[in-house]
Amino acid sequence: MESSPKKICLVSLGCPKNLVDAEMMLGSLKLEGFELTVHPEEAHAIVVNTCSFIEGSKSESIDRLLEMAEYKENGNCEWLISTGCLSQRYPEALAKKMPEVDLILGTGEFNRLPNLLKEKFSNKTPLTNPSATKIKSWVSKNQILPDPELPRIRATPPHYSYVKVSEGCSHNCSFCIIPKIRGGLNSRSMESILQEIRLGVDEGVKEFNLIAQDLNEFGRDRHDGSSLTELFQQIDRISGDFWVRPLYMYPLLFNDRLVATLQDSEHWCRYVDMPLQHIDDKILRSMRRGSSGAYIRRLLSKLRTDIPDLTLRTTFIVGYPGETDEQFESLYQFVKEVEFERLGVFTYSEEEDTDAANFSDQVPEKLKEERRHRLLTLQQDISAKRQQSLVGEKVKVLVEGPSEESEWVLTGRMASQAPDIDGITYLAEGMARPGEFLFATIAEAHEYDLVASL
Repeated sequence: MESSPKKICLVSLGCPKNLVDAEMMLGSLKLEGFELTVHPEEAHAIVVNTCSFIEGSKSESIDRLLEMAEYKENGNCEWLISTGCLSQRYPEALAKKMPEVDLILGTGEFNRLPNLLKEKFSNKTPLTNPSATKIKSWVSKNQILPDPELPRIRATPPHYSYVKVSEGCSHNCSFCIIPKIRGGLNSRSMESILQEIRLGVDEGVKEFNLIAQDLNEFGRDRHDGSSLTELFQQIDRISGDFWVRPLYMYPLLFNDRLVATLQDSEHWCRYVDMPLQHIDDKILRSMRRGSSGAYIRRLLSKLRTDIPDLTLRTTFIVGYPGETDEQFESLYQFVKEVEFERLGVFTYSEEEDTDAANFSDQVPEKLKEERRHRLLTLQQDISAKRQQSLVGEKVKVLVEGPSEESEWVLTGRMASQAPDIDGITYLAEGMARPGEFLFATIAEAHEYDLVASL
């Protein structure tokens, strides 16, 4: 490499699991002597860590690649690299249709990035030479798991982080492409996860968000006694004032022992993100979700009874192939009955290479959008009512820092508010530092956000 370090800009799209991969890339690039920048116009190489979950995320990834490619014409950029799920899923199509991209790395090959960049920048052949612009591609079925021994630079604020406990997924949902992109379940060792949390506590992290395709199946592939229940029990033995938030827990494997462990946990923040997708039995069977509507109702009832202060977040898919008006109505009434604190709604995305894409009874896009709008309108009313019930309560908040609207107004999050996906709590009175746990009294309630006084 030259004496003056090359600058690298990394743009990460998609879910927090993808963000952890990006953080590992940043760590390895820094370790190898590259300079990191958030300004693409300064960068000698730009990395776009793409997403490919649904049609919208594919379009966003392609648009961002094309946007970054402009810096090869009007900036310092000499090399454009595509990593992540889009690269893993469509390496040939990317190489053929996007000549602007110089290098394609799959989800299990991004650890090659520093050496490939060093090799490229040590090459004296001008990069503008057509003979030197053939796209290189590395895609395999490898899986790269985080570990405290591996370099990593957190891209989140210092007071919270994402802890990826496993890679891949053992489920075979008819609508989902993730197992074909990310592979089968591959769990980290419990000690690796516990060490990451211990180090984070020492560094001042106050919130650890556990992430996986399905947290509940953690450890099933290891055959060494590892399980989510055991993991939570071990985490509770770590001293310190911090939250642990589980994100994406399937309703399957949600046994009594896990519920009891969560109920007794010192660090768990009384929050469950459980993607249910639907409630109609015929739709659930077609989706291959592995649970019935009756089972889901029993589980939710148990959680509400055993953990009264629980915040439930879920997601549903509307417009799944064959969904009738009656089946949608049963979903609508279910949401009305349960009154989830947090809810997201997706219209079904017809993804190639999934079984559901081959079903003949696809639902028109207009009808999908109408159903989504109806469900979200219902949830707005539910959310407003639940939010209003909090006025006057004294709650614990994790201070985030000044709001984007005004430096004189602080923001924070309660245990019931996950980063990026839920609302925030504006702290209208009082001063505090980011990363502090403080108590506040809720003064105002809005549809998704709250206003409180420290």
